[in-house]
Amino acid sequence: MLKRTLILLVLALIQFSLGCEQGVYPYNPVTLDNSARERLERDKREFIQIEDLKLGDGPLAVWGRRIKADLEVRYADGTVVYRGPILDYVGFLGDVSIHNSGNEAGLLSLSQRGIVLGMNGMAVGGKRRITIHPRLACDSSTPDDELPPNAGCLLIPETRQQRIWVRKQPLIVEAVLTESCLPVSFRALKMGGGYAIDIIVGCRGLAEPGRDPTAPLWHIY
Repeated sequence: MLKRTLILLVLALIQFSLGCEQGVYPYNPVTLDNSARERLERDKREFIQIEDLKLGDGPLAVWGRRIKADLEVRYADGTVVYRGPILDYVGFLGDVSIHNSGNEAGLLSLSQRGIVLGMNGMAVGGKRRITIHPRLACDSSTPDDELPPNAGCLLIPETRQQRIWVRKQPLIVEAVLTESCLPVSFRALKMGGGYAIDIIVGCRGLAEPGRDPTAPLWHIY
């Protein structure tokens, strides 16, 4: 009942033009400039191997989207590091992954550059095998004295009570992309430096950009 009332309130406020926006705080998009794009494409080309096992037909995983996927992450010897769903906000400012995943049961936030780059350009419904060089498998800034024995870095940051550590070894990831969309926020009734109402009201799938059949696998969308 409360949820229904909130939805009706939001719809009423929207009708009075009180601020439904895409990508507002805490989901502020970050512009991908040429130097950043070149750096990401170099890392994707040199340190990631990609094999598309199945091509999807939904929206692409691109910069500036909320991404959900089902993953299996393992070492080259077959040892499984993690198996389950993940969530990330790619190309947004702030620590939004951890914040949001804590509010969605069963989802872990993702902060692992190799996996994020490996999924870039996938379409929803697709399945991809990603082999990640140790340089990107473990690019954490966590100080060495805070690492547990035999661990190299955090694969998944702390979300509630769970932490997953990985060694500085190649990672093999099988990913099924389940969602790629643009978060839509609603804010109204400005008070001081903020808003009395500031909530996420949805996530909009976009057909663009589409896959470029002439682009190399290391292209960043």
